[in-house]
Parts: sequence; C-alpha cells; structure tokens
Amino acid sequence: MSFLGVSSGDQSARQKLMSRQTKRVSLPMKHIVLYNMAAFSFNIYDTALYTWLIYFYSPPLSSGRPIYLSIGVIGIILAGGRLLDILSDPIIGYFSDRTRSRWGQRKPFIFISAPFIFIPFVLVWIPPMDSPGLINAIYLVLLLGVYNWAYTGVLVPWLAVLPEMSNENEQRVKIAFIGAFVGISGAFIAGILSGIIYKHWGPLIMALLLGSIALIGHEASTLGIRENAVADNRQVSDGLLQTLKEVFGNKQMLSFALMMTFVQPASQLMLMNTPFMVTSVLQGTEADASFFVGEMMMVMALSTPVTFWLLRNFRKKTVLRALIVVMVIGFCLCFTIGTIPAIPPFIQAMIILPIASLPIGGMFIVFWSLIADLSDYDELKHGKSRKAICYGMYSIVRKISWALCPLILALTFKIFGFSAENPLGVRMIWLICSISCVIGLIAFIPYKLGDSRAETRIAINV
Repeated sequence: MSFLGVSSGDQSARQKLMSRQTKRVSLPMKHIVLYNMAAFSFNIYDTALYTWLIYFYSPPLSSGRPIYLSIGVIGIILAGGRLLDILSDPIIGYFSDRTRSRWGQRKPFIFISAPFIFIPFVLVWIPPMDSPGLINAIYLVLLLGVYNWAYTGVLVPWLAVLPEMSNENEQRVKIAFIGAFVGISGAFIAGILSGIIYKHWGPLIMALLLGSIALIGHEASTLGIRENAVADNRQVSDGLLQTLKEVFGNKQMLSFALMMTFVQPASQLMLMNTPFMVTSVLQGTEADASFFVGEMMMVMALSTPVTFWLLRNFRKKTVLRALIVVMVIGFCLCFTIGTIPAIPPFIQAMIILPIASLPIGGMFIVFWSLIADLSDYDELKHGKSRKAICYGMYSIVRKISWALCPLILALTFKIFGFSAENPLGVRMIWLICSISCVIGLIAFIPYKLGDSRAETRIAINV
C-alpha cells in the first residue's frame, strides 16, 4: 500500500491531528445544500449536452435521424471551442478575486452569467439547416462560445467559495461530499429524463425542461453562499501575468493538473460513448441509452457516502489513487460488453457499466477538496489570496480534457467504425479510457500536499 500513500499507524496519527484542528461550529446544512445547487445545475447541463449533442448532430446512419454535421466537423468544433474558452478561466478568476461590491466577490458573476448558459443550451438544438453545411457549423460555434464563457462565469467564482466557507479539512470534505451527491442527483435526473424526452418529444423540449431546472438551481445557489466566512487578510496579487506565472509554476498544482488532464476525459468519454454503445453494440434505442446513463448516475450517487467515509479515514491522495485504479479495471471490463457468451448483452452492460462509474462520483469529491488544499498551499507559499485563480486552473484542465474528448471520439470512430455492423470504434473508446487513467495515475505520483495547512507545512516545508 505504499504506492497509495498509506503507512502503518498513519490512520491513528491522522485522526488525532484532525480532531485537534476541527472546530466545534459546523456550517448550517441549508447553506451547504443551497450552495451546492450549482453542482446540481452543472450536472444537468453536462449530462444532457455531452450525452446527446454529438449524437444529435451526427447520429449513426442506422438511427434514421437527420445528420446536421459530420462527426469530424463536430469533433473539431467542440474541441476548438473548449481550447479557445481556456482564456476565460484566468480572466474571470483574476477579476473575481479582485471584485469588491455590496453583493460580494462571487455572487455577481454567478447571478449574471447563469441565464447566458440557459439560452444557448436551448438554441443549440435548433440548427438553421436540415443538412450538413457551413451555416450549421458557424451557428454551433457561436452558441457554444457564449455557453462556455457563461459556464466559466458561474463555475470559477462558485468553486472559489468553497475554501472561503471553512479552513477545516472535515468541513471542506463535507461540503464537497454534499456537492458531489447533489450534483450527481442532477446528472441522474438528466440521465433518466433526457433520453425519454429526446425520443418522445425531441431535443428542444428536453433542453427547455432540463435547462429551466438548471437555471433555477444556479440562481438559488447564491442564497447559500457565505463569502468570507473565513477571515482573509491576505493581499491579492497585483498583476494577471505574474499571478499566472506563480500559479502555473506550482509543481504540486502541475502534478494535479496533469493527472486531471488524463483522468477527467474518461468520465466524459463514458457519457459520450454510451448512446453509441447502446444503439450500435446492444442494438437498443435512445430510451435504452437513457436507462443506462441513469443507472450509472445512481451508482455514482450511492457511492459518494463510501468515498466520504474513506476521506475521513485516509488521505485524499490515497483515496483518489484507489478510485483511479477501480476506473482502470472498470473500463477494461466495458470493452468486453457483448462478447461474453451465454449472457445477454443488456445484462452484461447492466453489470459492467456500474463498475466503471462507481468511483467517478467520489472522484469529484476528492478533486474539489484537493483544489482547496492547493489554494491554501499557494497562499502559504506566496502570501496572497487568489482562490478563484486556483479554481480557474482546475477549470482550464477540465476544458482541455473536454476538448480532447470529441476529438478522441471522432478519430476513433472514423478509424475503427461506430455502426451496428462495425462497432469496434465504440469498444476501443473503453480501452482508451483505461489507458488514459493509467497515465493520470502515474502523473499524480509526485503530489505531496497534506490534508490541512499543518500537514502541508510539514510535507512541503513551507
């Protein structure tokens, strides 16, 4: 277990340290739940959009649905849009850290940006042309550009609130745990409803119903935000370029970022690949795909209490490494769906897909908690408070990984095929996910931060 970061006797010493540091005052549950309604909304948008967007614009020929763009073009649009959107993260993070208003640093960004996620989320399902062409491509590029910038305008300030709500590791883990559970609940709702609505009433009705719920959730999250609950007398950095240089030069941040760059795409590819796997490998329908997405989201939600327990007894980096190992095993098993004799393919998928999705809900709990630790480390090292910039780094990595996903999907499908007659490309995606997780696991080996400021001071000598 030394590879996973656990040594004998470590647990008891860790628990003693945590008990000495934990405050007696807990954050009100209603504030935590309201704050995490943003996670609920993000997961509704992400699940609906990234499960069905590629399928909508470039469905398999066997589906009988119209093709609005080729699989290659939509892959380039999604990837290019995410890469260009990277510029928004440090800019929004920088200005959020420096904002001073009667409504606080974060709330104005969230309140104003939320409607501009909803509008393009709805319009993206109404392409102007009924056949592939430049007009459809430009239309999609413009809408996704607005969507991505507004998404960042909510995400980065919202995430930056977490370390401001408490300095204590257990409180932060609790907030992240509830956030993951609430967020996965949103993904579960979108996973179940999106395919059913898509099949019976079309994607536009799906977007209007789910988008309205998500918009309400984002605005409601501002009611739970309690900024500056942690006293913060640190100065913010003076210049954007100097700030970026210091944050991006943080070796611990780079180790975390590299790990995320390879592990994050696996969860996104799983969602993107599921409709194709169901319709091409299992010979099912869009409603069947919705069932499997819902099943995976339910497993993620049910696994979060287990992750919460693990985080109270083991180090965050240990838990994350273990979760990635389970993902590697699960994705390898997904490759075999439909090939095991004597077991119906649908039953195989019902058993194997939950194994791959099991660690993903817990993974995001650890991600959010680790970034709070990284922002603490940045403050200890440089004496400056810039939490939104640190979370902007996390958002940049997410976008890079999201940019890679459609390219990987499109290229793999083009090379190996994704039709009912030749679904090898759909299977290959699972192996790519597994290999990517292995690389991410290796990249995370140098990470050394502790789970509290005191542990980090000892581990890094700051």
